Amino acid sequence: MTAEQRRKTREALQNYGTRQWARSPANWGWARAIQQTQEYYRTADPIRAGLLQLRYLERRKEEDVLERLCIGRTTYQKAQLDLLSTVAVFAARYGAL
Repeated sequence: MTAEQRRKTREALQNYGTRQWARSPANWGWARAIQQTQEYYRTADPIRAGLLQLRYLERRKEEDVLERLCIGRTTYQKAQLDLLSTVAVFAARYGAL
């Protein structure tokens, strides 16, 4: 994953759910990718599902996410990279990336 792809994926996650962003047809692929990532991690990995929910959908601070998920910073960083990669793969599938 390139730095540019990582930046675009983070940006999409940070903007996901905002009214203006969600209405744009250009973002529908991103929205589908994020929804599919949610579904995937809901059954496959509760840590990454929790990270997606808390950090990006509820927009909580990193420290709060660490505390709520009872994980350390290294685990958080690894889970975040995995999450970004998964969203990027789905986004590419839907033509968003």
